[in-house]
Amino acid sequence: MLARALSAVGRTLIGAGVLVLLFVAFQLWGTGLHEARAQDALGAEFTERLASVPDVAKTASELTSKDTPTTTETPTPTTTVAVPPATTTPRTATDPDRTSRAEVKPGDALARIRIAKIGVDKIVVEGVSVDDLRKGPGHYRGTPQPGDAGNAAIAGHRTTYGAPFSEIDRLAPGDQILVTTLHGTWTYEVIGSPDDPTSGHFIVTPEDVWVLGDFGDNRLTLTACHPKFSASQRIVVVAKLVDPPPPSTAAATIATVRGASSSAGASATAGSGAVEPTSVEAADATAAPADPSLDEGLGGDPSARNPALLWGLVFITLLAGVWQLARGWRRIPAYAVGAVPMVIVLFSWFEQIDRWMPAR
Repeated sequence: MLARALSAVGRTLIGAGVLVLLFVAFQLWGTGLHEARAQDALGAEFTERLASVPDVAKTASELTSKDTPTTTETPTPTTTVAVPPATTTPRTATDPDRTSRAEVKPGDALARIRIAKIGVDKIVVEGVSVDDLRKGPGHYRGTPQPGDAGNAAIAGHRTTYGAPFSEIDRLAPGDQILVTTLHGTWTYEVIGSPDDPTSGHFIVTPEDVWVLGDFGDNRLTLTACHPKFSASQRIVVVAKLVDPPPPSTAAATIATVRGASSSAGASATAGSGAVEPTSVEAADATAAPADPSLDEGLGGDPSARNPALLWGLVFITLLAGVWQLARGWRRIPAYAVGAVPMVIVLFSWFEQIDRWMPAR
């Protein structure tokens, strides 16, 4: 009796170990296949949208020379991350007719990001929900679009779903990031972290939403989970816009966010110059836009818990049924009959577990 019980426990542990290994394989390779298919579709979508925009071939300098007024913004120093002062005035735009974020739905192709140093060439989707980030890097909807005045922010995975931001910790001050939108191609240059001017990244907690705020300059903020295979912290890379943005891009994309955060000093008047940097400790979470969250899309989807438990129950029931069929019939035919439905159920179970767990 004891021997049978120990044998059953042993088989159960072996089976659990196999499931864990299969889930790890799904995380490392299965999610990558999902992202690759999504990127192919997004690439075709973005190419089609680019072709439909008459002035997409314009460079940032051409747009600026045509549209920018005589006053221009002074670039932020490259050795630190500036924190906004307590009271500032939101930027305004002169041409509200330019394409706005409202025309881009969550999950749609928004831009193309290229980081030559770490081999990144991805289509950026609009939004940072769990489903959005399964397709590729996602743009925080509460921040300006890349190329616009202010702080455009993009999130991405480091170990799953193509791991677009797997090596952003290798970026150093001076490295370039190219972002192509419907308005042109924009060049950003990585700046130093607040703690170490020679480093191109710094670490914050998921509650440090101030990194998505407006610092009175024009920048791109990249965020991802840290350390790898964990979501306990966030790694942040900040890059300044090399070319001044067209003044017309700000109104449609940041008016709502800046209006909500103006009392906290989330931005500076266009043409007023760079904000003097202060220490990171002086940052106030209220200086960031109200909508974005560093946990959105990266902290997991709690609503996936019940589906994950349900699919797990279905898999265990199906496994028990196949086992009983093998005992009462012939083993190989029984396993052959049950293999396909078990793989389908197992894949669905893993997908729901992946949605429920924090991003990696």
